[in-house]
Amino acid sequence: MTVYRVPKVFYDDHVRRDLPGGRVVKETKQHYHVELNDEEHHELLSDANYYGDPETGKEMGMSGLSSSARATARALSQFNDRRHQ
Repeated sequence: MTVYRVPKVFYDDHVRRDLPGGRVVKETKQHYHVELNDEEHHELLSDANYYGDPETGKEMGMSGLSSSARATARALSQFNDRRHQ
């Protein structure tokens, strides 16, 4: 399991929809530090990529959520890229 720093807005939406989101181990004003296994990481990243698409966000009228989803996807991807170097 690995800990990731992700924005609260998208993470809260994700877990409210009863999707796997791991365990929050630390909270700041704008972020959670969440412990995710590989399956939870894949699910959160997949969801973030879907909602982070600008066209999807525009169609759903959720530009704030879409922006937070893009930030979540970047955080999960960047950390993962460093982990596999």
